[in-house]
Amino acid sequence: MESFISILDERGLNLLILKGGETVYSSSEGGMLPLLEAIDQLGLRALTDSTVVDRIVGRAAALLISYFKAKEVYTRLLSLKAIEILEKNGIAYAAERVVNTIRNKDDTDTCPFEKMVLMIDNPKEGYRKLKNELIGHS
Repeated sequence: MESFISILDERGLNLLILKGGETVYSSSEGGMLPLLEAIDQLGLRALTDSTVVDRIVGRAAALLISYFKAKEVYTRLLSLKAIEILEKNGIAYAAERVVNTIRNKDDTDTCPFEKMVLMIDNPKEGYRKLKNELIGHS
């Protein structure tokens, strides 16, 4: 796991998606946009059974990762709400730290992406909600 996470640091990335040992997508941007872009640019089939290496995985990211049926997730920070989603969808995971909830950048409240999908369990519904909210606000 540490070798995957160290790749993020070495390359200055926030997200890395690998399939068959090859990088299929990477981004230095934070937030949900890189996962949404990966889905829109590559399509679900290209991302199925992939390995996702992401700095932070909360419920919102877990829904997107479940939507494209990744095989496994490696992360620095994983929320309990994300674990529920990943386990429900049969996705293996490893994390350096597990927290109750993902916080916003100022650490004053819950992450806005987490709030957006708080009541959503269905990955496709989560994808639609996040895409509409983020693309609608960009």
